[in-house]
Amino acid sequence: MSRFFTTGGTLHHNSPSYVERESDKQLFDLLSQGEFCYVLTARQMGKSSSMVRAAMRLKEVGIDSLILDLTAIGQNLNIEQWYDGLLVKIGQTMHLEDELEDYWMDHPRMSPVQRWFQAVRNVILPRIDKKLVVFFDELDMVRSLPFPTDELFGAIRQCYNQRIEDPEYHKLTFCLLGVATPADLIKDPNATPFNIGHRVPLNDFSHEEALPLAKGLEELPGNHQKAERLLKQIHHWTHGHPYLTQRLCRAVIDKNSQKAKEKKEPEAWVDWVCREIFLSSRAREKDDNLLYVRERIRRSQLDQMMLLELYENVLNTAKAFSDDDTNPLI
Repeated sequence: MSRFFTTGGTLHHNSPSYVERESDKQLFDLLSQGEFCYVLTARQMGKSSSMVRAAMRLKEVGIDSLILDLTAIGQNLNIEQWYDGLLVKIGQTMHLEDELEDYWMDHPRMSPVQRWFQAVRNVILPRIDKKLVVFFDELDMVRSLPFPTDELFGAIRQCYNQRIEDPEYHKLTFCLLGVATPADLIKDPNATPFNIGHRVPLNDFSHEEALPLAKGLEELPGNHQKAERLLKQIHHWTHGHPYLTQRLCRAVIDKNSQKAKEKKEPEAWVDWVCREIFLSSRAREKDDNLLYVRERIRRSQLDQMMLLELYENVLNTAKAFSDDDTNPLI
């Protein structure tokens, strides 16, 4: 079984199958310059992998990173428990548990969000001599909380506004990542930080960007000369979607059998594997990604007829639709 390809979860920063995109360079450049960034896109597009990659590159140039996975905080919490949970996670990572908890307990008259950001300002920033990037991963989780979180985004915006008066805030940068649109996350347009930040789009791999994956396809006996042909046909089917591309590459390796020998041309072999793992009736009932998409459509509060018409247009025209933040269907 191939260990070159990864078909789910976050890729290690030095994974051999990591495909570097233009967005990786853009995210690193912006964060290293202290710019607020957000990566809001569909699941399985490589958000967390890009985050880990950016954090490692930032470390190489002397910038610290702090990753807050919001799913680890929980959702059946009141507002005070949630912000305290965020502070606990930071304290554990930065070895400032006691100092941050003391600050939290000593300022009960402040609102939870005010206590959180003041703790960052008055406890963390004075103790660091490097820049710090705080990544909020799985940001869409805030939509499940039993209280509004507009204040969180308003406070992030305020951190940037305060740079003029308080130079300490120049040390602090934020990056937000999740499966949502800005409109999903915040209701008050006056408090949103998204209009002062930079959206970093995660696009599908181009064929040229995906070429390093050909190395993993050389694992099959006699495949050295066929690897690029295999990859080209894989890209034909997936159009460079990160998860689908990794999944199909791995399946082409793992399903090597007598069937592969019958398919003398590499393109025919890829076609057969693709039908087996994505298009067969069995795949539609077992593939986690396909099941997720099906359930999202079934449970969606959007107009399902309009959504199905969009799918029909894509199917019939093979037209690429732009990633429009303002269109909830896309």
